[in-house]
Amino acid sequence: MNAFSLRFDFDELVISILGRNDNGLLLYGFAELVGDHEGFSVEAIHLAEGTVLRPAGNAESGRPAPFADELFRRIAAVIENDKTVLGRHAAMEWAELVEHHGEAA
Repeated sequence: MNAFSLRFDFDELVISILGRNDNGLLLYGFAELVGDHEGFSVEAIHLAEGTVLRPAGNAESGRPAPFADELFRRIAAVIENDKTVLGRHAAMEWAELVEHHGEAA
């Protein structure tokens, strides 16, 4: 099983708040995607000004940070969902990466 990683840049990522996407909150940065030929998941999110979010333990001490942990989950959910615009772009970039590695093998 081959493991892959990909930097996926995003801008104007919108997260849903109370089921609405028209809240004006836009996020910029990149996500580290990891996975294999079957798919990917978000390993880390780097916001534009340098903040790094991980799936859990975002406090400086490594303990839970509820807001940051939830923000990671919401951003990752957009990127991992191929029904969102950004999710489709991430899926296409991932497929190209996997295809490129398949051709090189």
